[in-house]
Amino acid sequence: MTYKSLSDVLPHLRLPSPRARGRVPTPLDEHEGISRDLGARVLIKREDLIDDLGGGHKARKLAYVAEEAVARGADVLVTGGSVPSGQCVAVAATARGLGIAAHLVYCGDNQRKPARPQGSYLLALLLGHRVTWYERTAWARIDELLAEAAAKESAEGRIPHIIPPGLHTWPGILGSIDLGLELAAQLARTPDGAFGVQVVAPCGSGTTALGLSIASHLLGLGWTVHGIRIGGSAEGVRAGITALRADTARRTGDSRVLGAEVVIHDSALGEGYDHPTDAQISLMHDLLMRHQLVFDPNYMVKTFDGLRIGLRSGAVPRTGRVVLVHTGGNLGIHGDSPQLQDWYRWQLGPSLAPDLS
Repeated sequence: MTYKSLSDVLPHLRLPSPRARGRVPTPLDEHEGISRDLGARVLIKREDLIDDLGGGHKARKLAYVAEEAVARGADVLVTGGSVPSGQCVAVAATARGLGIAAHLVYCGDNQRKPARPQGSYLLALLLGHRVTWYERTAWARIDELLAEAAAKESAEGRIPHIIPPGLHTWPGILGSIDLGLELAAQLARTPDGAFGVQVVAPCGSGTTALGLSIASHLLGLGWTVHGIRIGGSAEGVRAGITALRADTARRTGDSRVLGAEVVIHDSALGEGYDHPTDAQISLMHDLLMRHQLVFDPNYMVKTFDGLRIGLRSGAVPRTGRVVLVHTGGNLGIHGDSPQLQDWYRWQLGPSLAPDLS
C-alpha cells in the first residue's frame, strides 16, 4: 500500500491545502523495551516530534483549521484551554506564522492564574497577543466564553475565528484522518502489513481517535481504535464523537464514515484532567528513566496507563500489534497542578523541586 492522501480517499471533496502540517511523516517506532514491559508488540507513532513547541498532533489538525480561517478572512484566532493547554500554544504559534493575532481564553473549574508562568502556559503568554482569564470558572462554559472573546474582537473591528478545544470540529478532523492514512502507509511497509491493528490514543474531545477510525474505514483496514479518556464526562465525549462523525459524513458525502467507532476506556481517568494520581506520576518518572520517553501527566501517561490496564484485563488484545499514538504535550511535565508539584517535592526534596510560589 502506498500513501493515500485525503484527496485520494475523498476525491470528490474540495479540501483545504494546508501550507504546513509540521514535520511529516512522523516516525513510527517499534519499541522493544515498552513491548517487553507490556507483554505485547507495541509501536509508537511519534506525533510528539511533529513540531518544536510541543503542539504534537494538534499542529496537524490546526493546519487545516487555520487555512480555512484565513480563507474566510479571519485576522484573529480565538481559542481556549486550561493552564497545561498545548492547544493555546499551537494556536498562538500558528497565528504568529500567519501574521495574524491570537486571543487565548483560560478557565477551568479549579484553575488559578499561575504566579510564575512555566511550561505550556509560559510559551502561550510569550506567543499570544491577548489573554483573558476566568479563574475557578466551570469548564462547561468554555463555548460561551470563546463567543464572548470573539464578540469583543468583532467590536474592535477584527474578524475572529473560534477554534474549540481539541479542535473538535470540521476541518480539524481532517488532520486526524490524515494521521491515520499516514500510519496505514507506514504499517503497510512492515512485514505484517496494515490490517487488523489495535490503535490506542488519548481521548479528550475524541477527535484524534475518531479520525484514526475513519481512516481505517476509508481504507478497509479493520483497525480497532481505543480512546483512553483523560478528562470530561463520558457522556459528553460520546456525544461529541457521535455529532462529529455525523457532521463529517455529511460534509464528505461518504457513508463509510458512519461506520467509524471508538472504544472508550475510563480505567485511567483518575480524578480527571490535570489531576494525575501519584501512581501515574510515578509511572511518568519510570518511563522517563527506563526508556527516556516523556509522557506528560495530562494526556500520555494516562493513555499509557489505560493501555497497560487494557492489556491486563483483555480489553485490548495482546495478539497482533498495538500502535500507541503519542500525541505530544510533553511540556505538561512542567505543570503546576498540586498533585504534580507535591510529588516532585516528595521525590526530589525541597531544595530541588520547582518553586512556583
